[in-house]
Amino acid sequence: MKGFSLLEVLVVLIIVAVLTAIALPYYRNAVESSRMTEVVILWGQQKNWANGYNMSTEQAQKATERLQKAPLKYYTGQVICREKEDATQLCWEAEFSQRNEDASLRYKLVTTHNFSRLACIGLNHAGENFCESQSRQEPYEENGEKIYEIR
Repeated sequence: MKGFSLLEVLVVLIIVAVLTAIALPYYRNAVESSRMTEVVILWGQQKNWANGYNMSTEQAQKATERLQKAPLKYYTGQVICREKEDATQLCWEAEFSQRNEDASLRYKLVTTHNFSRLACIGLNHAGENFCESQSRQEPYEENGEKIYEIR
């Protein structure tokens, strides 16, 4: 009789399942990191324009229109006023939300320090783990959200 026994097939299936369970989170992080590149490139183009500049509401709306026209495949962008504890600080920042709302890995990308830095905020446990893996330092809290600055 030629072929594999049922036990041999089950052992191979178990090994494949374990390897898949180990590799899947790494694969998901690699895919999201590559998707994030489109925001990093756009942010790099915009940060010099806005850095140190206090926008009016009308200018922020025009900036949001520019972000919405930008060729972003995986995110939508808008300029928002993130309330600061110190009212003298500039509040306008860019926020990029994922287009795929069904994703199991949920996060948003935001600029901080008046467009000069890019950060990640996890919206669920998997998103927080992803943001932590992309960060170069310990997170800090602002308005009840853990903010991870991106490398």
